[in-house]
Amino acid sequence: MNAKPSVLEAVQIQARAVIPIVKALERELGKARAHAIVGAAIADDYASWQSKRIPARNLHPRASQANAFPVEGKVVHDSDHAFGVDMVQCRFAEYFRGIGEPEIGALLTCGVDFANEALQRPAWEFRRTQTLMQGASHCDFRWRLREQV
Repeated sequence: MNAKPSVLEAVQIQARAVIPIVKALERELGKARAHAIVGAAIADDYASWQSKRIPARNLHPRASQANAFPVEGKVVHDSDHAFGVDMVQCRFAEYFRGIGEPEIGALLTCGVDFANEALQRPAWEFRRTQTLMQGASHCDFRWRLREQV
């Protein structure tokens, strides 16, 4: 019996299929347009899949911190109205940087965060200004509960 692949293994399998497609689209459409199309398609699909898998909305971000993703984070702020995590290690970033494809890695992994957060937590403002994938020292995930009118 085959074991279910880990999240990292699943992304590595996806990468083997997606990277050649993205490279072909880059040649045909240019890098920016190809990345915009592929990034939007992946992000929208991931957010839709997550919304079916996790139907609850507007959960505090701390509720989703225990997951199967191969990352290591440090909570830097935790209140009822705000939450912050610095991801200090990411196996996705290590893998994609190791194969020389951090931009495509960002499309497959980092790029889904904003679409997913908008769908899963519409009452929360989400921001991230840097990622390990882009070469930063950490990913700065920040959430703030929007003002309720």
